Parts: sequence; structure tokens; C-alpha cells
Amino acid sequence: AKSKACSYTYRAIAMVHIEDDARAQELPENFSEGWETHRLGSKSEVSDDSGDEHLYNTDHESDFGDYEPVNGRPGGCNTRPLSQRVEKLVLDLREKQEIFKKRRRDIAQSVSRGIRKEFLQQQERLVMRSKQMAKKLQSGRSRAWRHKWVFALVEADFALTAWWLGASPQTFHLYYTVQMAVVMCAKVFDYRITEQHYFLLDFCFFANACTLAWLWIAPTSGYLFNAVESFCGVLALSVPLFRNSCVPHDFARISNAYVHYPQVLLVLSMLWSCANGDQSAQCVGIAAGIRESWSIRLFQAWSVYMTWAVCYASVIFVFARKRIERKRRDTLYGYFAHTLGMKDKLPGWLRQYSGVVFMMGHQTLFISGVGFIVLPFTIQVIATLLAVMVFFHNGGRFYVDHFWKAHERNTVLYLDAANTMMTKASKEGSHSSLDQESKGTDDSPPRNDL
Repeated sequence: AKSKACSYTYRAIAMVHIEDDARAQELPENFSEGWETHRLGSKSEVSDDSGDEHLYNTDHESDFGDYEPVNGRPGGCNTRPLSQRVEKLVLDLREKQEIFKKRRRDIAQSVSRGIRKEFLQQQERLVMRSKQMAKKLQSGRSRAWRHKWVFALVEADFALTAWWLGASPQTFHLYYTVQMAVVMCAKVFDYRITEQHYFLLDFCFFANACTLAWLWIAPTSGYLFNAVESFCGVLALSVPLFRNSCVPHDFARISNAYVHYPQVLLVLSMLWSCANGDQSAQCVGIAAGIRESWSIRLFQAWSVYMTWAVCYASVIFVFARKRIERKRRDTLYGYFAHTLGMKDKLPGWLRQYSGVVFMMGHQTLFISGVGFIVLPFTIQVIATLLAVMVFFHNGGRFYVDHFWKAHERNTVLYLDAANTMMTKASKEGSHSSLDQESKGTDDSPPRNDL
């Protein structure tokens, strides 16, 4: 096919340059094979007739001189220059590269879409499972199960605390450490879930952290012991002021009490143990703290309190203020200012300084309880017993009020239901009697007036 195409090509070119139709007809059928014979004969005829051999040869050579011979023949089928062939190969290669890149992008996009779809499906499954778990945990049966277990654990803790204080008060700090570790971890988890983690900056958590630091980091520090003992007054006053209640089934209420009264019990147990001949490192710190004058002890306690006050005010009112307002996080200041409405009760000119008023009020509470460190041990025990009695009284009032309100509500519902049933029964009875009367009237025989 290639040879035939080339013969047709040469025939067309020869016919363009040969002006005589008769001479063009004398060209052999196989132009490629009789090329040389025909070329020589044509040259001789032209030379004899016109004598323009030089002109014909020059024109003919110029027409065919740009073609490269193939297989020993001039003007072969490969009529394109080498540069054009190279350019075409380069273009073909680039086109194939583009096709390959496009296919690779399509494959990558399809794979990425598949991975993204799978990831979104996994997220949807996780969200669905979390919603199902939250719904299950919020159900009445789940809450009842949690309340039963919390109640049992709290009652066991009460019994174990009482036994430990009486059996081995010098080692009660070990139980207190484990107790606070559990309570702190539980409060961190609870506040994180409920997005109330700014409550972890409250003074009660700081006081327990200082107590643990004194027990295990600096037990011989009289400075730190004076601060820890002064904190007992604030924590004991917080029980009646914040209405800490002995509600064993409710983790939120009982945990709020756990960060107040156990620290006081610990300090009293350590004072009792050291007064009865205990030689632990904590007793060295207690002796060093008690040797100071009452004014020095008060100043040391107040300085540690001010450390907390500066940190708390800096976070709540300066560094995290905008974040708290934007995300509407609850804080102790927000509880007093907005929930209890204390800010609205202030004079108009003082409301813009409500944060300062809150900090001054908290410091007043601390100063009210800091005198705990100068009280005799017997008075300290009595004050602690009063705080514990208020704690149990608040719990009893909670349960009595709850059951009384529940009983009253159930009684009202029962009376309403009974009244509704009686009314419905009376209406049905009246309708049935009327039906019977009407039926009896219809069934009576016709009266004969005659």
C-alpha cells in the first residue's frame, strides 16, 4: 500500500512539471520502476526539441532536491524533514503524558472521594452511637442505676471514714489522699462534660491542692501548714453558706461537700496524732507553724490566699473573660452575679465593679474563717461537728422536702383521676337511665281511647 501511494505521488508531481499532454501519456504504468529510463528519454527529447536541457534539469532538481531518498530511490515516501518528525514524536509523547496525568488525577480523586465517604460514614456512625449512648444514660433506668451505685459507695465511704478516724488517725492522711484523688478526677471529668471547667479554679480545689502539697511535698513547712489550717475555717463555713447536703445518691451534691469537710477532718486528725506523740514529718511542720506568733501565722495564711485570689481574678476577669462571655461558661462569679442576681442588687454606680465586689466578698469570707488557727483544739472540734451536723441536716431536709412534694403531687393527681372517673361514671349512668326510659316508652302498647 505504501509503494502504491508513493507511485501516485510521483505521477502527480511529474504531471505538474511536464507541459506536454502527449509526453505525460508516454510515462510507464509503473512509474517507480521506469523512472530512470523515462527521465533520460525525456531529457533527450527536450534537448533535441528546444535545447533547454539545462533549464529543465535545474527546475526538476529544484523540485525534487528537498526529498530524501528511501531504499536507493529519490524522492521516497518519507518526505518530511527530521525536525518535523521529532516535533511530532514530542507532541505525541506530551499528549500521552497529559492523558496519563489526567487518568492518575481521576484515580486519585476517585480514591480520595471513596476515603472521604468512608470517613464521613464512620463519623456518622460514631455520632449516632454517642447519641444512642447519651440517650441511654439519660434514661430513667440508667439514672436509677447510677444513683444506686453512688449511694452505696458514699455510704461505704462514710463508714470507712468513721472507722479510720477512730482506729488510726495518724494514717488518715493516706485515706484522704486516695479520697481526694478520686473526687478530683471525677470532678474534672464531670465539669469537662458539662462545660463547667472554670469551677475547678474555685478556692475549695486550691485549698485541697495545698493540703496535698503539704502532706507529700513540703510536710515540714510551717508556712504551708499555717495556710492549710486557716483554710479549715473557710471550708467549714462554706458547708452552711453553700448548703452542702448529704444526698448520697446525687453525685453533684455529694461531690460539692467532699471538697469542703474532709480537709477539716484531716487537719484535726493530724493535730490529734501529733499531740499524742506521733513523730511523722507532718508533725515537724505543725510544730514549726505553731511556734510562730499569731500575727505571723495570720499573715502567712493571708499571703497564700492572695496567691489564689490574684490568679483567679487574672484568669476570670482578664485573660479568659472574652472567651467566657463568648461561650457562656459558668463560673463562681457568674453564679453569684447572674444566677443569684447579686449584681442587680448592687447600686447602679457599683455594678461595673461587680468583679471587685465579688473578690472583696470572698476575701471577707476568708477573713471570717482565718481565726480557726488560733482557736483551741476543742473549739475546732466543736465547730467541725456543727458543720457536719448542718451537712446531714441539709440532706435530710432535701429528702423530706422531695418526698413530701412528690407525695403531695401524686395525691393531687390521684384525686384528679378519681374525680374524673366518678364524673364519667355518673354521666354514663344518667345516659343509660335515659335510654332505658326512652326504650320503655317506645315498647309500651298503643293506648285505646275508646
